[in-house]
Amino acid sequence: MSDRLVRVLRLAVFSFLVASAPPLSAQTLVVGQLGIPGDPIAVSAPSTVLQPGFPANRDGRVTEATFLWSAAPCPAAVKIKFFRPSSATPGGQYVFLDQRGPFDVAELASSAIRPRPATQTVRLEPPVELQVGDIVAISNLTSCGAPLSAVLPPRGIPAPATYYAVPGDVTGTVSASGAPQFGPFVSLAADDGTLSLLGNRFRASLVATNPRTGQITHGLPVAIENAAGYFTLPGLTGDPLFPEIMLKMVDATASPSLGGTFWVFHSPLTDTTYQLTVVDTISGRTRTYTNGVGAPGQLCGGVDTSAFFP
Repeated sequence: MSDRLVRVLRLAVFSFLVASAPPLSAQTLVVGQLGIPGDPIAVSAPSTVLQPGFPANRDGRVTEATFLWSAAPCPAAVKIKFFRPSSATPGGQYVFLDQRGPFDVAELASSAIRPRPATQTVRLEPPVELQVGDIVAISNLTSCGAPLSAVLPPRGIPAPATYYAVPGDVTGTVSASGAPQFGPFVSLAADDGTLSLLGNRFRASLVATNPRTGQITHGLPVAIENAAGYFTLPGLTGDPLFPEIMLKMVDATASPSLGGTFWVFHSPLTDTTYQLTVVDTISGRTRTYTNGVGAPGQLCGGVDTSAFFP
């Protein structure tokens, strides 16, 4: 079968999927910002960098955080923190809510635009309940690397956000003061940012990078059925319905001849690079799949028949 025919068949299949997919929720919980990687934020360790420019747009529960770091590997270097504006002193005080970490920074970004920063997606266990207006912060606990700024705010926001850097591994109320700067490159994913597969046994999330600009965004999941779905990239395309990356899982645990495992298939319909994370909610086992620029199979995806066991 020719490559052209394969592409035509894929587009035909996904045209059907878009038409038959269930409607998306009216508003996805958004906290923090992604965008195009900027420069490291000049802070000494330990420090906490608050991002009040992109507060939670609604109440909800966040399950993942994605951030960029200036170096890797950096063991036990990062905490993700959560703050709430103080109603007693609006505009200047933020009350500490909760934190997760410390997290290792272990993965170098595969972007051809800025290959040095490390992209990291971490699970927030347990998930964190937020209210509208709550903000995210990122702490550097060691002198290994620092958080990066996001130089181009996403979602069409034209002005830079203000970040506030305060000394220490903060666990109390802080006063926010500082000059306007582009905020730290950190964003949270909510429950509605993950794709549920095989009766919620598995949860999948996706972070994508535009190979031409370096802009990074979360994938928005659309379920097709119990075992399959796809991700759209409205942060890059502006279209929350157009399919970009397909994901399917197969339960072969009852078939010894097929290995007795769960199978993972993923396939792009774009040259956008991505980091796909699949989590087994029962065992806690996690696997991450990437399609770096120029890598074999970048436009073909991949299959994993041995990552997950009953």
